[in-house]
Amino acid sequence: MIPIYSLEEAENSILIRKSVVNTPVSPQINDQIIKIFGKALTPQEVVKRIINDVIKNGDVALIEWTKKLDNTDISNSIEVKVDQMETALDSIDAKIKEVLTKTIDRILAFHKKQPISSWTTNDLGGILGQIITPIQRVGFYVPGGSAPLPSTIIHSVCPAIVAGVDEIVIVSPPPISPIILATCNLMRDFNVKLKVFRIGGVQAIAALAFGTDSVPKVNKIVGPGNIFVTLAKREVYGIVGIDGIAGPTEAIILADESADPELLAADLLAQAEHDFLSIPILLTTSPDLADKVKNSIEEQIPKLSRAEIAQYAIENNGGIILVTTIKEAISAINDFAPEHLSIVTKDSQEILRQIKNAGGVFLGESSCEVMGDYVAGPSHIMPTGGAAKFSSPLSVLDFLKITSLIALDTKTVKSIASLAELLASKEKLTAHSEAARRRV
Repeated sequence: MIPIYSLEEAENSILIRKSVVNTPVSPQINDQIIKIFGKALTPQEVVKRIINDVIKNGDVALIEWTKKLDNTDISNSIEVKVDQMETALDSIDAKIKEVLTKTIDRILAFHKKQPISSWTTNDLGGILGQIITPIQRVGFYVPGGSAPLPSTIIHSVCPAIVAGVDEIVIVSPPPISPIILATCNLMRDFNVKLKVFRIGGVQAIAALAFGTDSVPKVNKIVGPGNIFVTLAKREVYGIVGIDGIAGPTEAIILADESADPELLAADLLAQAEHDFLSIPILLTTSPDLADKVKNSIEEQIPKLSRAEIAQYAIENNGGIILVTTIKEAISAINDFAPEHLSIVTKDSQEILRQIKNAGGVFLGESSCEVMGDYVAGPSHIMPTGGAAKFSSPLSVLDFLKITSLIALDTKTVKSIASLAELLASKEKLTAHSEAARRRV
């Protein structure tokens, strides 16, 4: 049964987040850990052991862990050859290739609109400014599993291409789906050095962060993954940059009586089918709409290919929340800071002006989240777990660095050096103070 909560009940249940890095693993995963390591370990302990092994033993560790965890022997070649990517592209249906190409073109076109440029000014004496340069080499993690996601490659790599990243390193657990390899091959058309490696999990993150004989060390790691991948990214942060700590997908729909209940149900289920931990929520002031959406969800679920996942997610992590006023709903949304927010109300523009925290906002029934997942334009990699309060969706900016430029003229230095001298002396940094004094 699809739960319907009051706002107070929801704030004590589904609107309370658990840290993704502290999410307990299933008994099956615990059994696998004991089988592999000979004793029970926490996910953090597993991550540290695998990372240390990759640091120490490089490619040998990658081969051994891939055999243990993915039941695949990659000793003949850790890297995917170019002709294998080309063969994969040739093997996929022509219509799918057309869809991938058009999607890539649209995502690139959106990100090319990002206003970015280096700048200088002479207004403060001499030359001051910011030099913007792309990160040289970036690693992209592409999850494997039962649902290969070529869209994740497109939505993560396209902003990097626009930024001017020279080298792109993609890792994905074997066996890599042909559609993933085909999408990688399409990305080779954009004047970038692109390599693909048949490794996943913690060992892939370690290889990207520290490098091995086969896998080049990168400067930043981007992309979603399971709890072990997430913990591994957190562990190597500082050695390399990361895009963030990704949690389960989140979708909040705010709707009033004007909304179509069948479309709302379809949109909630579209996000619920991602994962057992997905968070699909409807906020509404209309009890009648809530009942109709609930009935429609229960009618649509049996027809889904991932019905078990969708049903579990919406019954255990999501549901329908009845609020007294739209103002109450807006307050709850800003506090939760959802990854995705859909506003399906008569006054959506007015509500939008009051939204402070959301990864992406989708206005109206036509702009459903699925369009954002695939072809709308912005990257579908967005902040989760409340991170929308302080971070942003993946964009060209994530692949750029800013270098401050300081080239003061002598006149300006003489006029401000005494300020630096005084501040340094107050901080008891006498060498700083003396260096400034000598410029006066």
